[in-house]
Amino acid sequence: MKKLILYSLLLIGAFANAQSELHCGQKAAYDYLFSQDKTAKERFDKLIKEANDQALNNQTLKSMVSTYTIPVVFHILHLGGPENISDAQINDAMIILNRDFAKKNADTTNIIPLYKPIAADCQMEFKLATLDENGNCTNGITRHYTSKTDWSASFSNYIYTWDPSKYLNVYVVRTMQSGAAGYTYLPGTASAAADAIVVLHNYLGSIGTSNGFASRTLTHETGHWFNLQHVWGSTNSPNIACGDDGVSDTPITKGHTNCNLGSAACNAGITENVQNYMEYAYCSRMFTQGQKNRMHNCIIGGIAGRNNLSSNANLIATGVLFPNNNCAPKAEFFSNPVTCLANNFSFTDFSYNASVTNWFWSSPYAANTSTLQNGVLTFTNSGLTSVKLKVSNAFGEDSITKQNLIVMAGPNSGSLNVSQGFETGVFPDNNWIASIPQFGSGFVTNTITAASGTNCVWVNNYYDNPNGAVSFYSPAFNFQNLIAAAQLSFKYAYAQQVATNDDELRVSISGNCGQSWTQIFTKSGSQLNTTGTLVPTAYLNPQASEWVTETVNLASYTGNQNVYFKFEFIPFSSAPGNNIFIDDINISGTVGLKENNNLLSNVLVYPNPNEGILNVELGMLNDSNSSIQILNSLGQLFIEESLIMKHSTFNIQHFPSGIYFVKISSDKGSRVVKVVKD
Repeated sequence: MKKLILYSLLLIGAFANAQSELHCGQKAAYDYLFSQDKTAKERFDKLIKEANDQALNNQTLKSMVSTYTIPVVFHILHLGGPENISDAQINDAMIILNRDFAKKNADTTNIIPLYKPIAADCQMEFKLATLDENGNCTNGITRHYTSKTDWSASFSNYIYTWDPSKYLNVYVVRTMQSGAAGYTYLPGTASAAADAIVVLHNYLGSIGTSNGFASRTLTHETGHWFNLQHVWGSTNSPNIACGDDGVSDTPITKGHTNCNLGSAACNAGITENVQNYMEYAYCSRMFTQGQKNRMHNCIIGGIAGRNNLSSNANLIATGVLFPNNNCAPKAEFFSNPVTCLANNFSFTDFSYNASVTNWFWSSPYAANTSTLQNGVLTFTNSGLTSVKLKVSNAFGEDSITKQNLIVMAGPNSGSLNVSQGFETGVFPDNNWIASIPQFGSGFVTNTITAASGTNCVWVNNYYDNPNGAVSFYSPAFNFQNLIAAAQLSFKYAYAQQVATNDDELRVSISGNCGQSWTQIFTKSGSQLNTTGTLVPTAYLNPQASEWVTETVNLASYTGNQNVYFKFEFIPFSSAPGNNIFIDDINISGTVGLKENNNLLSNVLVYPNPNEGILNVELGMLNDSNSSIQILNSLGQLFIEESLIMKHSTFNIQHFPSGIYFVKISSDKGSRVVKVVKD
């Protein structure tokens, strides 16, 4: 896919200002395909040769219908932002697509005289499907809340494709790594799942997030989907070298990124077809008769099942004939992945396919249900839980259950020092909670290797790339009474297979119950690699020398009662590396209580230091609500009871030697005394 191309262009009917342009990413897409599939280049070359031979021999297969009708489905991938474009923008894109293919665009009057006679009505009509693959009612638009809206070259992204021999699939996304406006593969050259058009939301239609200038991207990509090459061919980029698209009435051209309508760059005196939809000049107006014939040959010849699209049986099966417009809604929603016990937690409804009249939200960990459009639930149990949304209208109902909500508990009795070596108990549990992606594996415990002991957590990133971030979350820690800054330490081991592997490990901290996270550690690629070399063919089981220890100071979080940690591994989608292992997570610090000598100053605690017998004198304090707490330096509570006697003795001989804090509380205030037990 091509890099972003920037230049200024004065275009009649478009923008009069400098415009940032994106183009088709087909060539780069093929570069990636050929690198991943060693047989793809042979299929590609064979397809191009057969189509070129037909054109060379003036061979046009006999059309069986006056107009080919094509069922279409759009898959909107979004994260709740402007990329979740409206149905109106989709319908506008369909109007433009049909207009351009039928040569009903008003700007055909601007086609230069040389090419106006061969501008083609392609005799193709595009209609949104009203029945899905299972015969259920659809409006031809699916919507999916997914990070895949930031599109990469990975073929694992094509998870929503409907049968391409029955539907033209169009993915609408937020961004593309390549900086392209859209791309697709020529028919029969990629897998069935990848037999789809991908386009940026702001290059689709002329309203909403798009505009008239960008509105013909879908026309261009649909030409590719029916076997048209760029007018300069498929082996290079525009402005590089003169090339041929195998169509007899489009002259050899170098390709254009500006509207020089008199360009004759390749053959003197032969004006090139700059206004062709398969150009890059953004002054597109036409397909030629030869391009129309090539697209019809693709359909009639049955390449990748294109001949089935317009069959009467398929038009009935997809609801293009005898459409069904009485659809039930499809359930979809979003929630932040983390909440805390007793919080009121809100969800965002993104249901689609039809209007919704009833909503019902529920979860096995929630104390309530909700019938609001954007449901609100309160959770009473911690752990990884599911949430279900059921939606309905007069024509039916649908539900979706998502398993990815983390409900975190509060701190454990003020304790701080924790060592998690994964040696005892079960991981994950309701305190240490793991979240895995929709597809692939997540963190697991294993006994094959560890930094210490026999267990650690790890991700199988060698055989089973998880195709998405995997995370685990700590319980809460109380930093309220620290007298020395806490710190986090942990050990990890990781290897790259090749130098381009860019897997990443992040550690984040939250002081507001997961509403926001701050990264406190991140490493990726070669910086993350602990082996000192590449491990391209071996399944990593780290040796002792291949573990490293990381330590993070947490001084800025002193005073916070609820501190959570998130460990997150983000595999590099296009070239994942080897396995990653994590062990020996320690959160440590010294907890104290601020002494207050102004309140209850006549209270005495002695002897100090002591050998295990501690006396408490209340002096003049005469308060039936007096109480005492004795805590160790970690904030752990050892004794808590009411004080009735003016003089009380506490035996702490069985307590370990060290620093303790004695807190006397009453209605008049409190006093804290630090004592040392020898």
